Amino acid sequence: MAIDVFRDERQDVFWIVGMGLPLRHATVFRPGAVYAGQSIPALCGASLKVPQPTPSGREPNSKPVTDKCQECSREAAEGDFAETTWDF
Repeated sequence: MAIDVFRDERQDVFWIVGMGLPLRHATVFRPGAVYAGQSIPALCGASLKVPQPTPSGREPNSKPVTDKCQECSREAAEGDFAETTWDF
């Protein structure tokens, strides 16, 4: 009998603060795999612009932002996503 090692793996979702936005949105796009300024979709359908990376030694401006989009939160819960908060 073959064992499906991927059966229990969950889809990742990343909580980011898009450029110019006041709260976090969730996306299935790994933020480090897309370039700064690129628009990516959030789970709620909003378009997020990926911010520029923060220079080494400085804290990202998005770090203190903890408020999350309610629609993205609902979609992430319904989809049973593995959630990660990502700051640039």
